[in-house]
Amino acid sequence: MRMVSDLKKLMKIRQMKKYIYIILLMTCILGFQCKEKIKPNEKGRPMMEKVDESGTEFTSQYVCPMHCKGSGSDHPGKCPVCEMDYELNESFKKDSIH
Repeated sequence: MRMVSDLKKLMKIRQMKKYIYIILLMTCILGFQCKEKIKPNEKGRPMMEKVDESGTEFTSQYVCPMHCKGSGSDHPGKCPVCEMDYELNESFKKDSIH
């Protein structure tokens, strides 16, 4: 009788170990999948992608708030891409070439 109960305990322990290994494996897999993929620069800090701000979407007197490609105008209106109202560009220079 005692042997049967010991055998049941042993089987229960093996089953628990199996579940622990499965949970540990899933945690490792998900941990690597969710890790951010940011390339550090020479100093070990994350690099930010540089945006070319020489297009009309940045240099016009009126610009789209979303800076849609090809948007921007010298007068108020709507962006042809996203249809948002143009905003006055605070950094506009009258000498800038489009």
